[in-house]
Amino acid sequence: MISPSDMKRILNSPHRLLAPVERMLLEQNQTSDRDKLHLHPSEICKKDWCPRSSWYRIMGYPEPPEKLTFQKLLVFAEGHNIHGKWQAWLMDAGVLKQVEVPIFNKEHRIMGHADGVIKDKHGEAVLEIKSVGVGTVRFEDYGLFAPYSKKEITLEQLWASIKHPFDSHVRQLQLYMYCLGIHQGVILYEWKATQEVKEFSVEYQPDLIAPILASCMAVQSALDEEMPPSRPLWLAPDHRVCKNCPFKEECWKNENGSNGHQGSDGDSGRRADRGRDAEVLRQVPVARQTDGPDSRDARQPRRVVR
Repeated sequence: MISPSDMKRILNSPHRLLAPVERMLLEQNQTSDRDKLHLHPSEICKKDWCPRSSWYRIMGYPEPPEKLTFQKLLVFAEGHNIHGKWQAWLMDAGVLKQVEVPIFNKEHRIMGHADGVIKDKHGEAVLEIKSVGVGTVRFEDYGLFAPYSKKEITLEQLWASIKHPFDSHVRQLQLYMYCLGIHQGVILYEWKATQEVKEFSVEYQPDLIAPILASCMAVQSALDEEMPPSRPLWLAPDHRVCKNCPFKEECWKNENGSNGHQGSDGDSGRRADRGRDAEVLRQVPVARQTDGPDSRDARQPRRVVR
């Protein structure tokens, strides 16, 4: 149900087009079918993933409803449109073998969907499509973004500076390859500002996801014991991740940060977190790039768990 404040604002809006579209999008996105009982690749491959937060979610701790702004809904829709059109084009071109491929690994409690599996003269490869914008670069690689923020380079030069896929995207693709048993992958970037595209071929490198899998096992052990895993050492109450976490109050209510859980599983979680931190600092120069043509069509968005 749309919140009373949002409904009042929409009903009082002078906009004849924007107001009804915003209401429609809000109504469509009121109920979420996102699975909350598993670890999702798009979540656990981020450089700032907190396994402890995932534990609270899986255990069913209450969390406030997500605040969906009109801008956020538009961003979601654009990302889904970009995915949809490339999946349709690759299917029509006879390259895409399977679309929205289920990802599941019981041992590590992983569930999600890969964008597809392609098959051509080079064999099978897992497909990952990403819509990339300025915000993506700022979050994924601030070193690339900094010159643009200082107006030292243009938007076109910022796009040109992306020579390899971002680390979190590579880890996500590696995790898909691990779960599917396919040891080749392709990442496709579309630059939202101009619809320019880049393609990167990625080989399977299991060492890149070993720390993630270790953290998944730490979460699984903590779930079995019904005790939260240790918090990553790089977090603090004023860290951006903690500020935005729906479980911050519960997580930090005890000063020691572990709710009294100091056992071996907590120690293994700390070791896994240290490994992840070291991995985050590394670059991933494993991709080969080929530039492709522009594209401008769009299709209906759809929301999927990745």
